[in-house]
Amino acid sequence: MPVRLPLLLFALLFGAPRPAVPQTPTADKGRQLVAECIQAMGGQLYLQINQRSGEGRLYTFDSNGNLANPGTHFWLYYRFPADQRLELTKKRNVIFIYSGGKGWQITFKGVQALSAQQLRSYADLSAHSIDVILKQWAQASSTLIFDQGLTQFQQEPVHAVRFTTADGKSATVDFSTFSHLPVRVFWRETDPQTGGILEQSVVYGDWSSIGGIKTPFTIQRYAGPMEVQQENFLNISFAPFSDSLFTPTTRKH
Repeated sequence: MPVRLPLLLFALLFGAPRPAVPQTPTADKGRQLVAECIQAMGGQLYLQINQRSGEGRLYTFDSNGNLANPGTHFWLYYRFPADQRLELTKKRNVIFIYSGGKGWQITFKGVQALSAQQLRSYADLSAHSIDVILKQWAQASSTLIFDQGLTQFQQEPVHAVRFTTADGKSATVDFSTFSHLPVRVFWRETDPQTGGILEQSVVYGDWSSIGGIKTPFTIQRYAGPMEVQQENFLNISFAPFSDSLFTPTTRKH
């Protein structure tokens, strides 16, 4: 009679894929909430779009949470999942480009590579964006998605849903119980300098429909309880644009 190895031992010996995690009521509810959110966002139209551009005003805050400046005019180009071009000032003569894991700043002095810290900060932020969570994390069967129950955020009832990917990334998304749209994404990371744990969060608001796709016109970033940056969009478009925007040159587009 053939010997049957225990499943775990067989996996360790022969590299078999890990067993599928059994679904639970909270996992089923979590995926249901995600499906409702994607439908509210525009369904397949939202999932398929991979470019977005917009114009607005950018505000930053000091370490005490106070407004640090009167705001800067900006133009933003985003290509899913992690490429971005940010043009600042009315003359659009200060530019930051993040593409393919690299980054540059362009000014009248020319093109300068961004620091490792700037790249790390942007990579962490883009890896936990709502687009990446809904279009990549939630679409992978290996991602664990659990409903954490009803709670409140900024006096609004929300459903908290916890996501954990196969490679260990995690975040919690608060979904509005009324609109099903995402209200906040928050996650924890280790500070590479101090080793302490930092909580990062992004709050989405002022939603509008653009060509059948719901998109936030206000995006706020927090480090712990302190707001550090706010983007207020005046207009947003999903029209395609040239990939050359993510090439670091001093030429005007």
